[in-house]
Amino acid sequence: MSLRCSPRGGRWLALAAVLIVGSRLAYGQPADTLSLQEAVGLASARSADAETSRAPIQAANEMAVAAGQLPDPVLKLGLDNVPLNKSDQFSLTRDSMTQRSISVMQEFTRANKRRAKADRYAAEADAAEARRNVGLADVQRNAVAAWLDRWYAEQTDVLLGHHGHPLDLARQAAMAAYRSGRGTRADVLAADLEVQKLHDRQDENRTAIEMATVNLERWIGPAARRPLGDRPPLEVPASTQRLATDAFDAVPEVAAAQRDVALAETEIRAAAQAKKPDVTVELTYSQRGSAYSNMGSLNISFPVPWDQGHRQDREVAAKLAQAQEARAKSEVLRRNTQALVATRLAELRRNLDRLKRYDETTLPLANAQADAALTAYRANAGSLSAVAEANHRAIDSVQERLALEAKTAKLWADLAFLVPLPTAQTEPATGSMQ
Repeated sequence: MSLRCSPRGGRWLALAAVLIVGSRLAYGQPADTLSLQEAVGLASARSADAETSRAPIQAANEMAVAAGQLPDPVLKLGLDNVPLNKSDQFSLTRDSMTQRSISVMQEFTRANKRRAKADRYAAEADAAEARRNVGLADVQRNAVAAWLDRWYAEQTDVLLGHHGHPLDLARQAAMAAYRSGRGTRADVLAADLEVQKLHDRQDENRTAIEMATVNLERWIGPAARRPLGDRPPLEVPASTQRLATDAFDAVPEVAAAQRDVALAETEIRAAAQAKKPDVTVELTYSQRGSAYSNMGSLNISFPVPWDQGHRQDREVAAKLAQAQEARAKSEVLRRNTQALVATRLAELRRNLDRLKRYDETTLPLANAQADAALTAYRANAGSLSAVAEANHRAIDSVQERLALEAKTAKLWADLAFLVPLPTAQTEPATGSMQ
């Protein structure tokens, strides 16, 4: 696409068209550009929040294995019935009651109880994995937002650069009119002032570009300094429609709430199994003096639930209440997610319609008005102030459209990245953003 910068000012409409298709005028579209999708992959790979959250997942999985095992046996060594006075004081062989003993004690935890504990830790691992996905989604969304902020700041820089041409034409016209005696020195100074105002806006926008680059660098590292590629097309993400059919179960925040419910339910089962007492078996071998027989003992012990109504039953009731709270939070989060997505979808569609009206009506009208004002001034039939005003309206219209497009892109990103792309590698992400 080429820009025809005719003296009549038709460049406004051409500039708008360039911005619509996302032309890389600022960088000339180098081969080593940073795409939005690659930025997402880099952010995922280097995210401390997403990666360190693997630790609780591994910890819970390890505890699930440990919880399924029997407790370690207990080895006990003892001296029993040692005389403390008279002639047999501290003797280990003279009294028939004195004995040296060794015993092994093993608690046999019920299989259902061990299974319930293992299931509880497995559910905790699932919940930790779900929370990790929430963190990964946040990282990707922040990286996308930073990429878009820089992209639109650079597009604004392109826009301001093209604004300089009609201002130069107006200044040249003012100088020509002043030299021919048809204009005033005030008109020339006014044109110079407009040029300086443009330079100030350019400087301010370049600061915004640098700030956006620094923010992007926070998420993806040195690659943030590379020139950016084209912005993905702004369309209603097909993935959002698929999520709606599944009641948004795949959205990380909703999935995490569901995992919390599952964890609470496993804790109920673990508390119910804890009400059932376990049996402990103890085998003892006792050795006495050579004149006496050695002894063997077998002991079986188990706890007596003395007050279940105020202990075990209360623990089960507490877990039931916690599960009910988790279910309520999950349902509220699901409804909020559904309403939020519906609102953003409606706003996205409305903004896409507004952008279309800008392209078909608003920008051509502003362009025609700027052309007419400049033509009239050159023919000594209009004022320089009218030219400046028309130019301001033209550039404001293009900037308004660009600001609307930036807002629309943020809406698109929020919807397209409801579910994080399945990548944690340094290579570009391979998942679809549509």
